[in-house]
Amino acid sequence: MEIIKSAAGHNYIYDRNTSYISLSSNYSPKENENQVNPHFAKKLDYLTRHGIISQEKSENNQYRLLTKKDIDDAIINTHQIILEVTDKCNLDCYYCGYGHFYDNYDARLNRDLPLDSFKTLYNYLKNLWETSYNKGCSYLRISFYGGEPLCNFQFIHDAVMYTRNNPILNKKIVFSMTTNAVLLDKYMDFLVENNFEILISLDGDKFNDSYRTFKNGTGSFDTVISNIDKLQSTYPIFFNKNIKFNSVLHNRNSVREANHFIYSRYNKRPMTNELNVFGIAKCKRAEFLKIFHSKTSEFNSMSNEEKQVYERQSPHIIQCEKWLFSTLMKTYSVNIFDALSDNFIESLDSNRQEIPTKTCIPFSRKIFVSVNGGIFPCERIGNEFNFGNISGNELYINYDNIIERYNQLFLKYITACKTCKAKDFCSVCVVSDINGYEVCNRAKPRNIEEIISFFEANPEEIREIIKNISII
Repeated sequence: MEIIKSAAGHNYIYDRNTSYISLSSNYSPKENENQVNPHFAKKLDYLTRHGIISQEKSENNQYRLLTKKDIDDAIINTHQIILEVTDKCNLDCYYCGYGHFYDNYDARLNRDLPLDSFKTLYNYLKNLWETSYNKGCSYLRISFYGGEPLCNFQFIHDAVMYTRNNPILNKKIVFSMTTNAVLLDKYMDFLVENNFEILISLDGDKFNDSYRTFKNGTGSFDTVISNIDKLQSTYPIFFNKNIKFNSVLHNRNSVREANHFIYSRYNKRPMTNELNVFGIAKCKRAEFLKIFHSKTSEFNSMSNEEKQVYERQSPHIIQCEKWLFSTLMKTYSVNIFDALSDNFIESLDSNRQEIPTKTCIPFSRKIFVSVNGGIFPCERIGNEFNFGNISGNELYINYDNIIERYNQLFLKYITACKTCKAKDFCSVCVVSDINGYEVCNRAKPRNIEEIISFFEANPEEIREIIKNISII
């Protein structure tokens, strides 16, 4: 346990072993140099006696490796299915993650995901939740991805109808999609009718967006803007509530430019993401670096006033999100079932063993199904791992391979994690960083004081992170 003092001068009791945090601003640990504040002492004694904190100044450096139980628990608690409904796309974006820079993906062969693959996964999860005492969270997000998902609209239509006709007991279904908006005008009525949450890819103004071209090399900007404008004018309430934007950063745009165009035109601030640095073909690295735009460098060049405006674009925001979900959310949002569960009781044990890094347990946040039926824990990683597959009515999870490969990677990080000050809010994904330390070495972590001060100064960000985390 330690006392953290924020930039505003408020004291917090913080125990990293149990992820407990509590405001104690009105009570100084000591009334003077020699006398401990009695109220503060009583509070610490109460928390210590109930195992919520430990007054020993020791760090939990005990690590364990991934087990089958971890994966089973993750699957039953997953809250999102992402479906690569097609590998076809009506654009040929220069920096595409399935394009010429990368060599860690399956060949794009103009395939469509069979509806039976979705039904098999959906029915598997439905049966799991309806027969188990653990029902997972209260909703399931079904996300459509590509390629351009609207190039296989029939799949989207049929999958939505299937879930409508086969509801999951005590589970709300939410539909979402990432789209380039080229076909948005054609299918927007259906998307609005089914209350889709839509993430539109747009890099800024016409020049900023000029890497996003059709197959013949002409820009897609005019078509996309026309479709977005049409959606906004036809369904303004839906647009305000359900539309978000994502901008990819490169040498033709910036955080400032993407935000300026999208905010001034649509009154929305986009998410901004750097180009994926993993899976780059060796022969393409020099060319890739010419168009790579560092968000960290741009953010560091901003004035303090600009940093406040673009705080959501900060390269440190992922660290803040990680810390939020392992501390504030656990401390203040635990329900009765969680408080009585083995996982929560174990989290109060200062001698518990953790898995190195804060890499997501496979399938804990999402289950991604590729167009050829491959099962992955995320749409952002390559196909170097065999996590499992869906074939017809059969679903297979390759537990042995997952456990072996993950643990090989975790073993690389144990020594570094023991001494790392950012281990509680690490943003490294070992499955992406398979070469070791590419992110770990370059990341400049915030400390606990900075993160607490950030949320104290920007409390509205807590709500925004909770709202957006499932899309990120």
